[in-house]
Amino acid sequence: MSDSYTNAKVREALVASQGSRARAQDILLGWAQADDRLLRGLVTPYLKGIVTGTVERVTRAGSGSAAMSTPAPAVPKSSVPKPTVQKPAGRPSAPRQLSPEALDKALSMMGQGVPPRPAAAPPPRSAGALKLGTTNPVPPTKAGAKHQQTMRALAALYARKHQN
Repeated sequence: MSDSYTNAKVREALVASQGSRARAQDILLGWAQADDRLLRGLVTPYLKGIVTGTVERVTRAGSGSAAMSTPAPAVPKSSVPKPTVQKPAGRPSAPRQLSPEALDKALSMMGQGVPPRPAAAPPPRSAGALKLGTTNPVPPTKAGAKHQQTMRALAALYARKHQN
């Protein structure tokens, strides 16, 4: 996010949200839907990861589908423009294995949310000790002897204190 326009918009959203980060995020999401420059400024640092994740998701989910197994249509090489991308020296490039149909599918799925994942069975819950930071969903049916003794002592102390 080295773009000064993007930084200015983020600051503007923070001012509009009175310092609330969550509200500023909502404001920026709304603005980014209407402002391509802002959207590009926000996404540019993460674009490689987005593309990588999308390609992985499509190739993993579509490994047995017709989209991945269908051969690419014959296209003359002269009609396909080749992008001029400079590659860093010393890094071998990976062979391209993604068909044009799979690429089209990946691009069409971008921005449609996260695909549903298969539901995994929840881990079995043990009737172990209560952990800090959790609530006890089932209260004990009967107080233990130590608890009863402590409660009686507290009640007696309270009664003596308020008799005076």
